[in-house]
Formats: sequence, C-alpha cells, structure tokens
Amino acid sequence: MRKLNLLAGMALAGMVLLGLTATADKTSANFTATSTNPGNTFQSATLSMSNDKPNANDLVNITNLVPGDTANRAVTISNSGNTGFTYSASVSASANTLLWSDTTNGLQVTVKRGAVVVYTGALKNMSLTSSGTIAAGGTDTLTYDFSFPSSAGNSFQNLSQDFTVTYTATQLAGAAR
Repeated sequence: MRKLNLLAGMALAGMVLLGLTATADKTSANFTATSTNPGNTFQSATLSMSNDKPNANDLVNITNLVPGDTANRAVTISNSGNTGFTYSASVSASANTLLWSDTTNGLQVTVKRGAVVVYTGALKNMSLTSSGTIAAGGTDTLTYDFSFPSSAGNSFQNLSQDFTVTYTATQLAGAAR
C-alpha cells in the first residue's frame, strides 16, 4: 500500500509538473518585431563674418587733413559662415578730440549701402541699423564718405582722432523644420 501511495504521489506530482509546463508555454508565447530610426543628427550652424579692411588704418589713414577735405572709402562685409545673418554697425573712439566731439565742425560721414543712404551726420554718432539678409557665402558693401567741414576753425589744428567701426552679425530667426 505504501508503494502504491508513493507511485500515486509521484504520478500526481508528474501530472502537476506537466500541467505547469504546458500552462507556462501557453502564456509566454509572444510575437515580437523591432524598428529603428538610425543615424539621426543635429548639427548647429556657424555664424562667421569678416570684412576686407580688418587691420588698423585699412579703412582710412589720412594725415595733414584740412577743412573741406573729403575721403571716399568702401568696405565689403562677407558672410564666411554657413547660415544667413543681418548685421549692424557702430563706431567708437578711445581719444576725444574736437574732431570727434564737435558734432557740427568735427568729422562727418555719410554711409551708403548701394545707392541708399543709411546714415549721415557726425562720425561720433554713427550707428547702422540691421542690414538685409546676407546669405551664407554672400557679401554686402558699405561706402563711407568722410568729410571735414569747411567751417572748422583754428582750434582743430594738429589734432589726431582714431576710431573703430564694429560690425555685429545676428543670426536669422530659427524655423520649424
């Protein structure tokens, strides 16, 4: 009887194990599939500009200036980056002589972009608002007409005035892509 109980117990345990195995197989049978989006990249642009008069005295270097003198100069702004931009310009000076500070008899300038006058007045106050778009690889030319008014008197003798024109590029607005 003991042998029979042992055999019955073993048979019952085997059936339970077989049932669990059959049940486990039925619940873990799944189909799977995968899909990818490989090689995605973001690369930011390079904003870079230059001009054809980058060194000291390249734009203008005049000595023995007398009232009534004029000077015509041009500078070409180049977009050497890979994104479009607009740019503005401002002027500054480290010295402050009458050539700079006297806005009537001191240095004057008219700035043109093509045939369009974008500024006229005292050099000291020159500020150019944003240009049109300069595409990557594109250029823009500004023409400067400097003048020393005929009305300047003896107090303007033996003066030297330095100045720097700074061009500032601004990227175009971002876009939905």
